[in-house]
Amino acid sequence: MVKTKLMILLVCAMSWPQTSWGAGDVFSDVNDTKMNGANVSNSTVSDNIVSNNTVSNNTVSNNTDSATITDIEQQLATLDLPQQRIDFLQQQLQQSVQWPIEQQGQLLHLLAIEQEVNSDLVAAIDSYTQAIKLLTPHPLSQELVKSYLERSFILYLQTNDTQVYCPDREVAITLARQLGNVDILAEVLAQSAYCYNKPSDFGEGLKRLNEALALAQQHQLGLSRQAMIFNATAAIYRDNGLNRKAYEYFNKAYGFWEQAQDKQDMFNMLHNMVGESIKLAMWVENKAHLAQMQQLVEQSPEFADFDFFYQFNTGISCWAQGLFQEGIDHFLRALEVQATTQEKYFVDATNAWLALSYFRQQQPDKAFKYAEIFSGSATYDGHSNELKLMIAAIIDYANGSNNLGMNKLLDTIDLQKKNFANIINNDVVNSSLDHNLTVAEFNNRLLEKQLAINKLNLEAEIDSQKITNLSMAIAVLIALVLLVVVIFLWQSRRQFKRRSQTDYLTGIANRRHTFEQGKKRFYQAKKHNRSLAVIMFDIDNFKAINDHYGHDVGDLAIKACGRRARNWLKKNDVLGRIGGEEFLIILPDTEQAQAVEIAERLRTSIESNQFVFNEVKMNFTISVAVAMLTPQTHELVDIIKQADLGLYQAKDNGRNQVVVVDH
Repeated sequence: MVKTKLMILLVCAMSWPQTSWGAGDVFSDVNDTKMNGANVSNSTVSDNIVSNNTVSNNTVSNNTDSATITDIEQQLATLDLPQQRIDFLQQQLQQSVQWPIEQQGQLLHLLAIEQEVNSDLVAAIDSYTQAIKLLTPHPLSQELVKSYLERSFILYLQTNDTQVYCPDREVAITLARQLGNVDILAEVLAQSAYCYNKPSDFGEGLKRLNEALALAQQHQLGLSRQAMIFNATAAIYRDNGLNRKAYEYFNKAYGFWEQAQDKQDMFNMLHNMVGESIKLAMWVENKAHLAQMQQLVEQSPEFADFDFFYQFNTGISCWAQGLFQEGIDHFLRALEVQATTQEKYFVDATNAWLALSYFRQQQPDKAFKYAEIFSGSATYDGHSNELKLMIAAIIDYANGSNNLGMNKLLDTIDLQKKNFANIINNDVVNSSLDHNLTVAEFNNRLLEKQLAINKLNLEAEIDSQKITNLSMAIAVLIALVLLVVVIFLWQSRRQFKRRSQTDYLTGIANRRHTFEQGKKRFYQAKKHNRSLAVIMFDIDNFKAINDHYGHDVGDLAIKACGRRARNWLKKNDVLGRIGGEEFLIILPDTEQAQAVEIAERLRTSIESNQFVFNEVKMNFTISVAVAMLTPQTHELVDIIKQADLGLYQAKDNGRNQVVVVDH
């Protein structure tokens, strides 16, 4: 009989109404912000490769070995596969024992980035740690700040524990303020805000986000940086139970990334909006967001883990609506493709939700199987206490320990009550915050509640009997609402990390973004049998410019080339810097004659102008190669290789010319 009562209680606890969702309970595992506090995913880490490489050019200036770092960066940019770049950098590291310590630290930073891209997180942490050790005694650099920030993200992935990954972010924010780089400071402010998501320090998190947003707007840092800040703002609103505001900010972040056509971050925001729409019982919006996620799965095969998260989110949505068997089907499909994601936290959460779903379907044996898997998982400690108590209750029930299971369920309810009390207390604190904390709407709601209370008090003075009856009705209503909210409290933590898509020196696309956008144009051209041209060019005798005039003038020459190249491009064309002084242009719907004309105009515009850089007057030229898409071309990289060969031919023929590569 006791066992039967426990079964009934546990089933009831997992059949909570679907109209009110909170924060801080068993559901904190459902939509932990994907890529919490850093964009965090491997696919975006490499966005910083070119920009970090370029930074090294400046930080080692006035050093006799600076050409060595430059050569390494240029060779690195020519390698396509992460493992190739890792092997190359490790080889260089072995040969760098005689280099200045600062340059060894910069090389380790580059190696750590590539290891992170390649999902070798243990090795990446070790390389970041070594880079920090070598760079700390030397003049403050961007590499040092970013090493702290990147290491914190990996620690987040491994532990999901703010006490583990947040100390690095506090060091990073101190260093970023000293460094004086506005873009890096805005990024670090946004990442550090995730460490202030509890009711007691909610105001500090909003303060940092407001500072980051002010920097982004004042210095026009771009859509991606503002989107990152809005994402972080939404996350701490959500973590404090302000789900309507969280949903609005996630939606704003989605809009920015949609403008930038950043599918990965669009997908991440949809993941978060699915969670918030469930909490708010916005089922029409929930269905629309899941449809958008499915569309991105179909359109973006390059992001292998999209399908896992689509299945996971759909399973959670089904569960919240009482469609338990459908939820089980989606959770099982998510586990079938679990190898596609590095985010073990969500894989383990899937096992937990399968256990709860099977128990809700009165299949305790299967529930026990997945509960055991979850309880033994590596990320178990990082999940909410409420979820762990529910899973433990299932295990106790399966083992016949009915009293233990009953106590765990009661502990779950007590913990949820405490979390709800924290949310209520946090709301009161928020009501006193300044309007610059962007909670005006929330304050208005509190004011409306206060006016309603005053009205009730006035009515109480007129008719005590009415107020007594009304108080009883309100008490019953509050009790019901508290019960629903306490049982359904759901908080998600996930950090976001987003790398800039532009090359910091020239303002045009960096290497990764250039190749991503180029591949899109390439596949569209192949699919619709349209023409596509590739132009590759670089500055002639660039090393001589650096040696004669200095690296600062060399950087200005690179910037000038980027500006000139922009003048000849259409809206759908792609221009990016893919190496030290090497540029790539992708021209969709462009025939060979048109491409050659553009290349010749570009070459002539550089040759015929005298440039003035820091009172230094100089002339320089570029060599250009043109290659075309042919029926025999299978990948974009094949055209780029042809253009690269053409560029070598132009150099061999005397430079300052356009070479057309015939396949």
